[in-house]
Amino acid sequence: MKIYAYTWDDNFQKTVELLLEDHPEYKDYVEFVNLGVGGQSEEWLTGVDTALENGDKYPSLIPADIGVAKYWSEDDTKTANLYDLGFTDEMFANNYDFVLQYSKYNDELKAVTYQANPGSLFYRRDIAKEVFGTDDPEAIQEKLGDWDSFFKAAEELKAAGYKIVSGPNDIEYPTWDGKENAWVSVADDGSETLALESSVSDYLERAKTIYDNDYSNNSPMWDGSWMSDMKDDSKVFCYFGCPWFVGTMVNDGGATEGNWGACVGPKAYHWGGTFVSIGKDTPNPELAAWIAYELCCDDDFAVKLVNSDCDTNCSANKVANERLINGELSDDFAASKFLGGQNPFEVWAEAAEGLDLSKETYSDGTLQGYMNDASTGYNEGTYSSLDDALKYIKDQANTGLGLSE
Repeated sequence: MKIYAYTWDDNFQKTVELLLEDHPEYKDYVEFVNLGVGGQSEEWLTGVDTALENGDKYPSLIPADIGVAKYWSEDDTKTANLYDLGFTDEMFANNYDFVLQYSKYNDELKAVTYQANPGSLFYRRDIAKEVFGTDDPEAIQEKLGDWDSFFKAAEELKAAGYKIVSGPNDIEYPTWDGKENAWVSVADDGSETLALESSVSDYLERAKTIYDNDYSNNSPMWDGSWMSDMKDDSKVFCYFGCPWFVGTMVNDGGATEGNWGACVGPKAYHWGGTFVSIGKDTPNPELAAWIAYELCCDDDFAVKLVNSDCDTNCSANKVANERLINGELSDDFAASKFLGGQNPFEVWAEAAEGLDLSKETYSDGTLQGYMNDASTGYNEGTYSSLDDALKYIKDQANTGLGLSE
């Protein structure tokens, strides 16, 4: 029986079609529904929900950006428990731990992913040679391997006329990924409580240190000035970025291929990713489960996918990434060109081993927005103390999300 695979753009369709190239017998049983909207937009959420409730084309495969994936995966009325469809934890022996950490809800397996988006630090090779005497990734990792070292390097760069980052908020993702507990605590009765911890105050304080010490150009992320600082004529040393960020830097920021290197940086972190759930009432659970399994657990397909033109630049399958380190990476892989011939999987695989997505919640994206507003206000003096900035976040969480401590 035919199943319908939903997508917000054409990438998931291209990914599944790449899989079906090797299994043409299933091609006529999969139809794609491209809603052509933003992957975190209300239109995407509403479009899939409407089809789940009463659409003629029931969503059997539901890909979702990590920012909204829990919207479906934590709703048992909408998505299936993959354990009931034959999945076992042993099937993920070749995948990074974060796959099951993020994908489980109430001891059920509710989603899987074929992508890893481990964050790394991309740095300018020319500035590294001038200021630190080397652009070797291992040496730069030594210079930036923890936050104390990072700020010491920032002072060295400042003395030489450079900025370590473009804006104070650039350190957000590697700081937030150091959280000790989930920002939203859920009690046995389902009630939710705000549970901000050290990663929030660390973020506010680190960003303020960058702002107060003139370690950046104070450019807001995604602003035109922030993008422009990726060019060779800027004085900015590094950006925190993940595998998909390479295309942004080259195509949108004007970064010069070959003049950048990569290291893990002070903290492994994640940024982005697509998780796939299966509609609870799929008419063909066997086919839907087989596709989800092949996408996420098959080593050979994972290598093929990374080397294709689909938007998966790092696999969630660690065996596949080892193969890509050891000779199976395409000669024209864009990130290798960007990094002057450096194999990025040596960095990304190390960072992926350090990912911990066990503390993520669906409210995180909204809370991060409050944190960024608080950070800007703290830097610029709207909030005179850390406690005032934290109070703003708590007040917003209470008003916007109904959360309190």
